[in-house]
Order: sequence, then structure tokens, then C-alpha cells
Amino acid sequence: MSWRMSKKKGLWIVIGILVAIIVLLVGVSAYMGNVFTTATPMPVESSPADLDLEFEDVEFTSNIDDIVLRGWFLPAEGSDDVIIMLHGNDYHRDDPTIGMLEIAGELVDHGYNVLTFDLRGHGESEVTKISRGYYEKRDLLGAIDYLKGRGYDDIGVLGYSMGAGITLITAAESDDIDAIVSDACFADFGEIVSSEMSRLYKIPSFVSSPMFFLIKVFYRVDIMAVSPVGYVADIAPTPILFIHGQEDETTPVAHADRLYEAASQPKELWKVPGAEHVRSYQTEPEEYITRVTTFFDNVFK
Repeated sequence: MSWRMSKKKGLWIVIGILVAIIVLLVGVSAYMGNVFTTATPMPVESSPADLDLEFEDVEFTSNIDDIVLRGWFLPAEGSDDVIIMLHGNDYHRDDPTIGMLEIAGELVDHGYNVLTFDLRGHGESEVTKISRGYYEKRDLLGAIDYLKGRGYDDIGVLGYSMGAGITLITAAESDDIDAIVSDACFADFGEIVSSEMSRLYKIPSFVSSPMFFLIKVFYRVDIMAVSPVGYVADIAPTPILFIHGQEDETTPVAHADRLYEAASQPKELWKVPGAEHVRSYQTEPEEYITRVTTFFDNVFK
């Protein structure tokens, strides 16, 4: 009798432990899902006028879900070519840590119109849930639709970090992007998330897969699908220039190697010595502009 009671008690202990694990996993997934789908908009504190650049405040909507997006259009006199600039996570159209406004000015001086805007949930665009690239491709498609509506058909994209990932995924599904500069892109966002969970939250990496599944259920965001390395081979014949800092600790340079290897020709890779995450322009400003404009010129000029 005592053996049976002991066995039954042991079974309930096991069940209790399993329930506790499930509750903990659901709780962690809900919390992390909220973290990864929420942005705190940072104010846009500068404008192209600070660099004596002509510009227009513009507003358009994302493709499919009609999220209101806001940005700047910087005209280049006599040019029919446009470069869209896409910022990374948690910042906006003028990320001063990258030098986006300075880069935009250089592109205009070189004869390119520039559209730079805030992705959903960022800057001055509509406050809404974000998805780190899963739904943001609709924002890029909305920007392309906006430009085509203004009569522009020759469109390149310069994307940073998350913005680069969005660009690569979108370009594999759209024929409207003619050239891509991908700066500091991740090969697979799920790997970055797993690494950050372990580093910042001390959450074991084996929790990632079930957590990603529950985030998909709760928030309808498929983190595993935000994987540019699985898309780049389908972008050809659109040319890609990959740029990556060799001292990037946020997204190690090995991600650039994987993307470059997976991509089809035409493609280029520039690893910038001494540059940290999205700091390649800040590290080598003159060479950065030369390489980027030469790349675009080979496509559009």
C-alpha cells in the first residue's frame, strides 16, 4: 500500500514539474514576444534642413495592412533614380549613430533622389506592433508603391541591420528593386534572438524553438521566417553589395560570409576593418560613399 502511495505521489510530483515548466515556458514566451514586438519610438530630432538639403515631408501607407508611414523625400535635380534608405531596429530615418542623414546628403550630391522613412512603430510612423522584419516588408513595398506612383521606376535600396534583412527578404519576392546595399545584415534573425536571450536574459538556447512557436501563436509573428539567408539566392539578377564591420559583436561578420556564399551573382562583399555594428560609414566615410555610389552607378548610370 505504501509503495503504491509513494508511486502515486511521485507521479504527481512529475506532473507538477511538467506543469510548472509549461507555465514558465508560456510566461517567458509571452514576455519575450511582447519585448520583440514592441518598440519605444525615438523622436526624430533633426531634419535635412540641418545640412541645407532640400526635402519634402512625405506620408504613405504600407502594403496590405495600410499602416501610416512618414519620412522625407530628398530630390536630386534631373535624376530619375531613387535610393530608399531603411533604418535598423529601435531607431528611425535619421539614425545619427549610422550617419544616415549625412549618407543621404552624399547620395543626393551624387545625383540620386532619396526616400528615407520610419518603419512601423518607429519614429513618427504609426505606433503599432513590430515584427523585426516579418511584416515590415509591407512597409518597403508601400514605399515602392509610393515612388512608382510618383513616376519613379529605377529604385535601389540601402538597408541597415534589420532594414537590410527586410530588403533582402522583400527583393526575393519583388521585381521592383533594382540594386541592394545590405549593411550589417543578419543571416538568420532566430539565431540572433537566441544569442541575445542567452546573453541579456540568461535564458537557455534550447528554449528558443518552443518559444518561437508560442510567439507565432500569440503574436502571429514567425521569427523563424525572418531568415535572409534562405532568400538571397532568389534575388538574382538584382545585384547585391554586402557591407559588414569586422568588429561587429551584435551581428558577427560570419553572418555576412553566409549571406554572400548563399547569394547568386552578381554580388560583392566588403568587410570593413575596425567597424562595429552599422558603423562602417563612421569608420571609413570616404571609402564607404565611394563604394556605395560606384555600386549604384554601375546599375543606374
